[in-house]
Amino acid sequence: MMKSMLLFGEMLLRLTPSNHQLFIQASQLNMVYGGSEANIAVALSNWGENTSYATCVPDNNIGLAAIMQLRQFGVNTDYVIQQGHKMGLYFVEEGHSIRPTEVTYDRQNSAFVDAVPSDYQLEEMLDQAKWVHVSGISLGVSKQARETTMALVKLARKKGIKVSFDFNYRAKLWSIEEAREAFMDILPYVNVCFGSYMDVLTLRQEKRKVHSFDEKIELLKELQKEYQFDQIFTTEREILDDNEQKLSCAVITGTEVHRLGPVKVNVLERIGTGDSFVAGALYGLANSYSLQDTLDFALSSFALKHTIVGDFQVASKQAVQGFDLNGDKVVIKR
Repeated sequence: MMKSMLLFGEMLLRLTPSNHQLFIQASQLNMVYGGSEANIAVALSNWGENTSYATCVPDNNIGLAAIMQLRQFGVNTDYVIQQGHKMGLYFVEEGHSIRPTEVTYDRQNSAFVDAVPSDYQLEEMLDQAKWVHVSGISLGVSKQARETTMALVKLARKKGIKVSFDFNYRAKLWSIEEAREAFMDILPYVNVCFGSYMDVLTLRQEKRKVHSFDEKIELLKELQKEYQFDQIFTTEREILDDNEQKLSCAVITGTEVHRLGPVKVNVLERIGTGDSFVAGALYGLANSYSLQDTLDFALSSFALKHTIVGDFQVASKQAVQGFDLNGDKVVIKR
């Protein structure tokens, strides 16, 4: 069996009113599956990468449907365990114009949140893995999930497997103080990091304004130097007017910085876009792209996902590779 990219994290069921309605107006909800690591697993698999996903879903038809969603996109689900009764949920009121999108989580006592390290076959999972990716969400949802995440990354590094980590700070999950402690625990085991200047300020317990992308990159260079990451990736989002935005990105190593963008997008869907950037970067690294080509693929995936409804990046590799970062016209492909 070919070794795979292993993603670990909670899969969620997303419920959203139609047509940008508020919940108080809605009589029915649209249902899709998602979650940061699941989004990345689907994108990588969709592009032809051998991908496995480890999580815990409830032992009922909701959990089975989640597994079938992953299998539909070719993700290996051998390490998805079914136990417990509750699927993690999140509810989305989609914003428009001056009204922001509002997200409400219902993850307490979900199957994933309550699962403990011994529920997973960590050794077996890693025997078939060439890369492990986790995020700060798994550190924040529960003590048990944090213990499993730490056990997984420590064992991965012991086995010589590369680990990537996305800070993915969610203020609704935990306090800044709790997050800081967990981030300091995991960063020494990380090879490739995804984060922002805000994560650096969180680690330093600083509150200050940083204005330019150059200043933000300088802060991230200091973080790279402190932890000696192979690479640290970051994105920049400039909100222009209503749903129009400009996207940029950068990758920082011990000796160089590569930047790309901005590219202008009109936002149809913002949820899952950061995961699409991470997936693009991981795909480039796994396939020995140059850092500049990796950034190109990642930014293209990032931008293109803003035009796709739902959590998953379902654009093909050809669509991502063919995305014109410098173009300002959309043509019909015949």
